[in-house]
Amino acid sequence: MKAAPAHRPTAGEKRLFTLLNGLPKREFFFRYEPQIVTAVGASKPDFVLVSALLGVIVVEVKDWRKLAGGTQEAIAVHTAGGSIEKLPNPVLQAEHYAYDLKDRFATRAELWEERKGRQALKFPWSVMVALPFILQAEIAKFEAVGIWPRGVVIGAETLKDSASLEKAIRDLPWKFKPERPLSLDMLDIIRELIDPSLRVDDQTGSPIGTLTRQQEALVREPVSVLLPKQAALFSAESLPPSHEQLVDNAEVRLVRGVAGSGKTLVLARRAFRLTNDYPDARFLVLTFNTELARDIRERLGLDSESQSPGLEITNFHKLCRRILIDQWQSPINTRRWLRNNAAPELDALKLSSEVVSEELGWRRERGLLTDEAYLAADRKGRGYALDAERRALINAIFNRYQADKQKRRAGGKSWFDWDDVAFLAEAELERADHSLVGAYESILLDEGQDFTPSWLRVIKRLLRPGGALFICDDPSQSIFHNYNWLQKGVSVVGRTVQLRVPFRSTMEISEAAYSLIEADDILRGAEERSELDLMAYELGRGPLPALVACADTAMETRFVSEQVAGLLADGALPRQIAVLCHDYDQLLRWRHLSERGVYVQIFERMKGLEFVNVFVPGLDSAFDDAHDAETVAAIRRKIFTALTRSRYRLVISYHGTIPAPLEPLLPVTFNESYSPALVV
Repeated sequence: MKAAPAHRPTAGEKRLFTLLNGLPKREFFFRYEPQIVTAVGASKPDFVLVSALLGVIVVEVKDWRKLAGGTQEAIAVHTAGGSIEKLPNPVLQAEHYAYDLKDRFATRAELWEERKGRQALKFPWSVMVALPFILQAEIAKFEAVGIWPRGVVIGAETLKDSASLEKAIRDLPWKFKPERPLSLDMLDIIRELIDPSLRVDDQTGSPIGTLTRQQEALVREPVSVLLPKQAALFSAESLPPSHEQLVDNAEVRLVRGVAGSGKTLVLARRAFRLTNDYPDARFLVLTFNTELARDIRERLGLDSESQSPGLEITNFHKLCRRILIDQWQSPINTRRWLRNNAAPELDALKLSSEVVSEELGWRRERGLLTDEAYLAADRKGRGYALDAERRALINAIFNRYQADKQKRRAGGKSWFDWDDVAFLAEAELERADHSLVGAYESILLDEGQDFTPSWLRVIKRLLRPGGALFICDDPSQSIFHNYNWLQKGVSVVGRTVQLRVPFRSTMEISEAAYSLIEADDILRGAEERSELDLMAYELGRGPLPALVACADTAMETRFVSEQVAGLLADGALPRQIAVLCHDYDQLLRWRHLSERGVYVQIFERMKGLEFVNVFVPGLDSAFDDAHDAETVAAIRRKIFTALTRSRYRLVISYHGTIPAPLEPLLPVTFNESYSPALVV
């Protein structure tokens, strides 16, 4: 498989690339041949190097072998053919590129400050010229007559190793030294101005941030099955220090991140890059639900159903429909079946149809198909406890359900449910001649925490031998299933990168959402949980989330409807507003808002999505079925996920008394009672 053609660097450029790659990664990063676009044109320096402690350096490289003199304007160089050619002085070239870069920096006010009565960059810039095949003694002759400034042009001795290069960089004639290291926020702005492809836009096309170095490294990571020894496509200099050794053998990569840390962004950008770098390969992006698949297509500029050549984006069950072809039938809705056929048992269990449906699916995954096996099963980590009496009720429901499915099958009716689909697809893929067996070089999974072991078995059959899995997950947002990756048959030891900064939401929203995690012993102590980092970057600020008490259901309905209408009247786009509901009863209350284009959906369908304005209503009844600590933790996790869908404005509402599990929200939100005259 061939990668897309790339520019061939010179021997000197290769040498400098290697040495720059050896500089301390906590301080330095660089770009090879970035295009610097200004109002009057564009330029392309050989390298731009950025130091968090020193500033920005523009570097020109010349593979000259012998010099014949020169002036401040031009240098006389012996050519390979034996003639002498006058070429532009590379110091002047580098300075020209540096001024172009300074013009780019002028577009961002964050990089400037007042100094001595005028605006100046917060950091200095310098230039450097690398002559890998010229001795330093020869360069000194040009310095002595003023053709080159001292310390700016470096030769073969300085370019022998990274340590010598680093010393030369620190010894450059810097105009001043920054008082403190450049912040990560400022460094990301500089990176974006050097490489505009790193810019992150919102749904309207407005810039909202920059890919971090860690995110960029994940986007650029190569697929070894496609190009095992190709390092040029991925600059290892982009990797943070703790991940320097992760470039090779990337058959599995797990990106574990807190809510809003950019997992879906990284996945979408990576899919786009792979498609462009390997136009003859096939890639598959799989999501848990249709909404997230649609969101990723929109991020890549694709319409609702079209696919980019070589790239397919779909949700898991739609993929299974393709696998099963003629065997496909409309699956049974297990929740509806339970409500219609097991209402007395649900009442006795004091569990909702959603919870029992998920329990039946878990039994199927674990192979607990007999009464005895289920009664003896270890259910630790399931989110709620079931004693022997309640398990016996589950057995009765399960056996009746299985018998009904067999009866439907014998009668020629649709007989399998959504939990059966993966098992049927797996069996179908046992056929070696199936067109999708080994069809993809790489498969990218979003919201992987909700993928089950049976799903992963299907997915692995779709990979070609040695193919790559790229998985994004966040166990804190697990809504449906609780399986670790070992249980799913995927080894992620040593293959995990943690994204800890919640860029999506404001500081206020993040603090409110995580108050629910910190208040819960089960969630706080989860082994696979990513630790939150609110200090590395200067996160956006916004209003405190509103926690609004309403007198009754009618008042709450009126309140949310008024708030949504007000946002729309003020120019907010309907797609920037979401009303997220904890059950179907709540969903029906807000269906009228979806007619205006507002996203109205239950928690289970919101995974991976984000909105500027989020309403989470009706939480007074969210814990009605919570009879133990594990159930409370499971519901808190869902509410946490709902809260972290918001980028800027978050409104949480209830009527009556706030449930005790939500009391941690009180000190980190704006508490108010609604009356028709109040506008929050």
